[in-house]
Amino acid sequence: DTKTGDNMIIVVSGANSALTSADVRSAIASKAKEYQDHLTVVVQLEIKPEVALEALKVAKELGATTIFNPAPAPEGWELDSDFYKYADIIIPNETELRSLCKGEESAKTDDEEEMAKTLFARGVSTAVIVTLGARGAMVVSKSGKDDVQTEFVCAPSELPCNSEPVVDTVGAGDSFCGSLSAYLSAGLSLGEAATKACGVASMSVRKRG
Repeated sequence: DTKTGDNMIIVVSGANSALTSADVRSAIASKAKEYQDHLTVVVQLEIKPEVALEALKVAKELGATTIFNPAPAPEGWELDSDFYKYADIIIPNETELRSLCKGEESAKTDDEEEMAKTLFARGVSTAVIVTLGARGAMVVSKSGKDDVQTEFVCAPSELPCNSEPVVDTVGAGDSFCGSLSAYLSAGLSLGEAATKACGVASMSVRKRG
């Protein structure tokens, strides 16, 4: 949509469907040796679900920080409960969050914060970050058994691109997830990393491609 930047995406798996569990195990093990204590592994669902889950498992085994982006959201199948158990951070958008929480009481009231909190009970250990489009992101983090905090962040106000029109939102979520992992690896706090990641995503939608 040239006025709003909203998009419709068709996924053609191609080489992604050929990726195997052995492939990801080998690749992550190799990177673990290179990065040692600073490895972050980001996983999403444009590869086979069983391969995505294997990536999270291997990353956890090797002590990496695991970030799971459940995109595209499951349709016609249910996400294996182990995905939550092996995810330190999960990053759904609003639509994906509703899909994951279908059947939950919080989903009936469309309460995004409460829906996000239910994912901790499923095994997510550190944070649920819900990307909210133009509204930025909601960071729901857990620092103890019952200590859950919510913070809303958005792109820094001083970004020059803020005055430019939104042209193409394809890849905004990928930009957010990739930059968030980079900022966390650089030592930023979750809130700081999410704020800057909103900025990167905001810049990415101001031009095509």
